[in-house]
Amino acid sequence: MDAMEYCPRCDTENPRDASVCRACGSPLRSGTMVMAVASVASRPQVSIRVVRADGGPESVVRMQRDTLTCGQQADISLTDDPFIMPLQVRFFFSGIRLAVEDVGGANGVFVRLRQERELPPGGELRLGRQRLVLEPIPTAATGPGGTQVWGSPDPGYRLRLVQLLEGGLRGGAFPLREGDNLLGREQGDLTFPTDGFVSGRHAVLQVRQDRLQVRDVGSSNGTFIRLSGPTFVDNGDHFLIGRQLLRVEIQAPTS
Repeated sequence: MDAMEYCPRCDTENPRDASVCRACGSPLRSGTMVMAVASVASRPQVSIRVVRADGGPESVVRMQRDTLTCGQQADISLTDDPFIMPLQVRFFFSGIRLAVEDVGGANGVFVRLRQERELPPGGELRLGRQRLVLEPIPTAATGPGGTQVWGSPDPGYRLRLVQLLEGGLRGGAFPLREGDNLLGREQGDLTFPTDGFVSGRHAVLQVRQDRLQVRDVGSSNGTFIRLSGPTFVDNGDHFLIGRQLLRVEIQAPTS
């Protein structure tokens, strides 16, 4: 049987030699997405809304050119957020499809989950005020002469979540057991009782050997996964950059 590759956006299996996902069209490997040429008339109308959590007036910027950037010094200027790079996000057309990529790095760009997704080792999540990175748990090394290190019994953990704190520090590390691991503020295997932006039951991380699937379970503020490369955008997609929440609004082209 030929090796398969999973789409980083929708988790559909694809042949190893495929360059784009057969289900959603997203590129299967990180890198530069080709800006395929399409007539302007055939493109949808795109607006980017900066969502205000406090219910205040929201700014909406319509995409007038091939690209639209967001950052402290960009088309959408977000100057009051110290966690955003001068140029952080680029929205662009690939044919008639809207796409997005993180061009700033640093604190990254996170997309809100709409369906279950795989999170690879090194992948990052945001929920509430929490930023978490998935890491494999290394196999215990033996000492001189093959002597094993003594300690508490090993329950067989393979993966762990590690908190990334402001300033670049690492916080708590939380091993994940095989099967379902519930994250929440009040209930779960991993809880954040002081984070008012995390729902009581927020997300489930399902571990199957060395692989992990993330599923939001109806949280109020959503579960976000960091972009690892250019990806296509759908109407209503939400993106977190720094402390800012962006919503993409796409309308079919007028005839």
